[in-house]
Amino acid sequence: MIARFERHPLLVNPFADLVSFEREVGRLLDDVLGGEGSPWTGSAGPRFDVAEQENETVVLGELPGVKKEDLKITVKDGVLTVSGERKAPALPENASWVRTESAHGVFSRSFVLPHAVDEGHIDASLADGVLKVVLPKAAEARPRTIAIR
Repeated sequence: MIARFERHPLLVNPFADLVSFEREVGRLLDDVLGGEGSPWTGSAGPRFDVAEQENETVVLGELPGVKKEDLKITVKDGVLTVSGERKAPALPENASWVRTESAHGVFSRSFVLPHAVDEGHIDASLADGVLKVVLPKAAEARPRTIAIR
């Protein structure tokens, strides 16, 4: 005798309710934290990568369409802050949006640095929509080789 199992409608996708709940919570948080409706204000903002090397930390940020005049970078008490604004694109005369998915608005991102920084030698550049901030380690934060007697 072969047993026949039928799918119960509630067991088709046991994670469907969880996924739906996650989406709803995300939407609610965006609504609450979103301020002026800017995707950059309500979310974590532009994406950044932080890499630590032997003598420096390099921070790379995705900032398409942001001009260097619209950026501010500060380092204070071991925290790097990148803030700025990506302006909404201008529409041609007699045009209206059919769909817009680009993020624009004011943003601010802060990162606790993993080491003391030589603030006099910080370098920042913006090319092809990528911000690069190089934060050299302070002398006391660099690895030292200890001679054995």
